[in-house]
Amino acid sequence: MSNFAFLQAEWPALHDAATKAESLAYPDARTACFYARRGLEVVMHWLYKHDASLRLPYQDNLSALMHEPTFRNAVGPAVFAKAKVIKDLGNLAVHSHKTIRELDALAAVRELFHLSYWLAHTYARGAKPPPGLTFDPNALPKNAPAETEH
Repeated sequence: MSNFAFLQAEWPALHDAATKAESLAYPDARTACFYARRGLEVVMHWLYKHDASLRLPYQDNLSALMHEPTFRNAVGPAVFAKAKVIKDLGNLAVHSHKTIRELDALAAVRELFHLSYWLAHTYARGAKPPPGLTFDPNALPKNAPAETEH
């Protein structure tokens, strides 16, 4: 069962990106980091659309959205740090020729889980994820086939 099942009802686009990220963490770490960053972008755009306390910055790129003071104040330093890890690993996966390790993919997926849990716990209109729900790295498939070589 997916670590992100709790997202499916209210955040299907986030669920899609998150489940792709977790399914690719072992067979294709680079693509997993890309999908984790995609999940972060889905979260950010949802937040700015649905939380009236957030002010859109001068630009709508991911970095500007993340560094907008109303966002940073709303999420606090721990959630902000998680978002930054996802963004940085996603950027590295897309823009760098360096090898992206399984450890990087696991970190990106884990931080996306924590960010998603925070989102659902804070904003869900329906059922909230159970208290104490934790990320289970053992739930990630170890041998899903990678479609392309990266």
